Amino acid sequence: MTTAQSETMSYLTMAKTFFGSSHPLFNAFGIEVEEIGKGRAVMSMPYSVELSNRSGCLHRGVIATLLDTNCGLAIFSRLGDMRPIATIDLRVDFIKEASVGEGVRGEVECYAVRGDIAYVRGQAIACSDSALLASVSGSFAVGTLGPAFDSAIRAGLQ
Repeated sequence: MTTAQSETMSYLTMAKTFFGSSHPLFNAFGIEVEEIGKGRAVMSMPYSVELSNRSGCLHRGVIATLLDTNCGLAIFSRLGDMRPIATIDLRVDFIKEASVGEGVRGEVECYAVRGDIAYVRGQAIACSDSALLASVSGSFAVGTLGPAFDSAIRAGLQ
C-alpha cells in the first residue's frame, strides 16, 4: 500500500468514526455507515417513534438530515480527506412517505468535483423493500473557512 493510499484509508476510517456512533446527533438518530469509498456513501437509520411525524412515519426532516450527512460523507470519500465543506444548494424531493415502523437507507454519490465545488446526487429508500422515498441533489463548497473535520477527530482521539 502506498503512503497516499494509507492516508486515504486513515481519512476514511476517521470519517466513518465521525459519522458513526461517536457523533451525538448521529448516535441519537441511530445512523450507521454501511459503505464508504470512491465517492459513494451508504448510511442507514432505523425507525424510531421519537423521530416520527404525526402519522407515525420517520419525519421528513430526519430523512433530509440523513441525506445531507450522507452527501458530506460521499464528498469526503471522493476527496480522500475531510476538508471543511459547506452546503451551497441541497434539494430533497420527497416521493413517498416511509411506512410506519420503516427504517431508511441513504445512498449518495459525489459524481464531480470542479474547482472548489462538489456535486452530489442520491436517494433515500425503504430498508425493507427498497421503495424510493426521496431523491437528493446538491452542491457543496470545498475548502471553506473553519477547521478540517479530520483535525477535530484526531484531537479527540488523543
